[in-house]
Amino acid sequence: MKPFALFLLFTSFCVGQQVNFISDLDSAFTKAKKENKLVFIEYYNTQCTICLSIQPFFENKEMADFYNRNFINYKINTKDGLKVKDSLFMAERNLKFSGVPFFLFFDEDKNFIHYSGAKNDLEYLISIGKKAMNPEERTGSLAQKYASGDRTINTLYAYSDLVQLYQNHALSNTISNELFIVYPKQNLGTNQSYLILKNSVFSIDNGFYIYWYENRANLKDFEKGIHKGEEQKVLERILLTSIQKEKENWNLEKIRAVKEMTLALGLSNDRDDFLWEEEAQALLASNHSEEAVTLLKTILDKSKENSYSSLYVTEKFIGFFDRKEDLLVVVQELDKLKSLTMEPEQKGELLYQQLLCFQKMKNTSKTNEYKKLVVDYFQEQGLDLSTLKNL
Repeated sequence: MKPFALFLLFTSFCVGQQVNFISDLDSAFTKAKKENKLVFIEYYNTQCTICLSIQPFFENKEMADFYNRNFINYKINTKDGLKVKDSLFMAERNLKFSGVPFFLFFDEDKNFIHYSGAKNDLEYLISIGKKAMNPEERTGSLAQKYASGDRTINTLYAYSDLVQLYQNHALSNTISNELFIVYPKQNLGTNQSYLILKNSVFSIDNGFYIYWYENRANLKDFEKGIHKGEEQKVLERILLTSIQKEKENWNLEKIRAVKEMTLALGLSNDRDDFLWEEEAQALLASNHSEEAVTLLKTILDKSKENSYSSLYVTEKFIGFFDRKEDLLVVVQELDKLKSLTMEPEQKGELLYQQLLCFQKMKNTSKTNEYKKLVVDYFQEQGLDLSTLKNL
């Protein structure tokens, strides 16, 4: 055999021993369109232990032959933040991954069609690619299955995982509620039920959450290894997500029930650490002004040694209150705070808040008196008058 032919054979053999990754994203899709192939993207981080354990498989002949034959391959490393082009590509598809590694697949027109978590197992890594090639098994087919009325547990569970990538909270809740509807209730105490709770539930109104919250004494022995004994943290995460995403829609009864949950799950030792602002607004909306005033005093009493916290509380209640008698209580509480040691900026803020109270009460004489008091104080202390609003 001629030397040049031997060189070509040697080069071909070496290339076949590893998965070939294109260095440029646009070039990868251009090549995919030309060769009528899908694009595989390894979404990874060079400091991720699992990611590092997967890398040797890209030099495995079977892996290399399969991925080079069927895909155009590209890498996205998240170590120091995504490259601009990679970041725009992910953002345009509204894909948000909270971790690594993931195997992502796109058609030649850059449509997202499949994804999977990855692990250091050759058969598993190749099976991911095989699923990406099968339109019936791709995660991209789940939306169509769901739209066509497929409400099997497997489809709902898989679709829930996909929808989370798009951070569609409303649809995630709808799917997890449908999961509870079809789930055999006699199996609610099982590991499978716990996994659905852990991976698919984001609202305290979901049946899986309600069941496990009420039976949290039995929520144990499902986690192993370093996460052993952390099952209740799943309930805590769901509760915090609900507070963040859903609190605006809660009535007074719901708010108070949630505050009790924070105590029961150990998120707080004080029921007023959470949702006191929402509770105050709900009280006022239901014409319970006296209870709102009581809540103000309770919160202030708990923060009485912290002038920053106290001024935050009074500022909020000034915004909540409209009645003259309620605003007068805020003025009185601010008078009490004057005994605290404060920085000039805080003292100026206190005086300014009292001014706002008199403005809302439409007390002209007091408003004019405090306007002068505030301006004089700010000038004496060299404070920035431009920070004052509505003066």
